[in-house]
Amino acid sequence: MYPGKVRIIAAILLAGTVLNYLWVRVADAFTLPAGIAFLIAAYCLIVILLPLRLPEVIGIGIVAGVLTILTDPRHLATILNGQAATAAGLMALFNIVSEPVGIMACLWAYTFLKGKARAGVPFVAAFLATCASGLAYLLMILIFNPAVIAVQPDYTGNFLSRVAETALLTALIVQILVMARNIYLPQAPKGATS
Repeated sequence: MYPGKVRIIAAILLAGTVLNYLWVRVADAFTLPAGIAFLIAAYCLIVILLPLRLPEVIGIGIVAGVLTILTDPRHLATILNGQAATAAGLMALFNIVSEPVGIMACLWAYTFLKGKARAGVPFVAAFLATCASGLAYLLMILIFNPAVIAVQPDYTGNFLSRVAETALLTALIVQILVMARNIYLPQAPKGATS
């Protein structure tokens, strides 16, 4: 990976991390029901804007998983309090698996759809990435911490509802950012050299 590419990836992930951190606090302070996964939006933008190899995609997904833990006060407090081996700690660590699943879903969806359609491809790729990440997270809860579902019978339904809502909002943000990028930074015509 080239240094310029690394800087772009780092800048986009940093922006997503800061927005994620701020959004969690704003949403908690004002009890906003809507969720936006800014880190998922960030890695979807990276997939859409930069050519990446599969190992790079997986690495970005793992980094995004760690950053997700660091930006969520509940996950971070659990880990910092030495509870990584508890059920709550495992739930925090599930992000290290769910985010690579999400970015791979984005890569596959974007790669498959970009030649077939143009306008809504970023929206669809980001929507599928968010859903894949959320479903991977839920699957790990069902496997490794089924007590959550036993104690809270409506947990799965509420979780899936939040994932769908978050997927729509995150996909909308990605679509708007890609459209803005295309308007303000048009791509060079094919065959043009710089």
